[in-house]
Amino acid sequence: MSRSSWWRNHEGILTTFYPLFLGQVVSFVRALISFASSLVANLGVNTPLSLSFFTYTALALVYGGIMIYRRQKLQIPWYWYALIGFADVQGSFLVNKAFQYSSITSVTILDCWTIAWVMILTWLFLGTRYSLWQFFGTAVCLGGLGLVLLSDAKAVPNLFLVIYLSS
Repeated sequence: MSRSSWWRNHEGILTTFYPLFLGQVVSFVRALISFASSLVANLGVNTPLSLSFFTYTALALVYGGIMIYRRQKLQIPWYWYALIGFADVQGSFLVNKAFQYSSITSVTILDCWTIAWVMILTWLFLGTRYSLWQFFGTAVCLGGLGLVLLSDAKAVPNLFLVIYLSS
């Protein structure tokens, strides 16, 4: 049996694991960006928009290149993309700015609340229906976030007092 026939016979494996692999690559890159943001903030450099610029430039080059290669047109008017992009840049600015005032663990915890908020907001405003397995997966993620929060609080005694006094 040749390699090409093996892949044709097991095409379901590729269609399942390839998106999972790409998701892991994206998560790894996001972790590198968070680490770099934390490192730059610890060095005393105040450049949250510059850090986001490289991320958005890479996204524009990759996805813009794909759209040009496929000769695709925009699905919605360009100004909606600009509005959403503006909101996303502001969110990234605030996340990168948070590294100056907190640890990487605390910022990651706050950033990971996105999963729960997206589910709540899409359920309220878009009427999205979720299965029990999706709620279970979100609960597992939030439980993990709670454990990370507890470990972060034990690592820094009187964490909430330090945050209160530093503000």
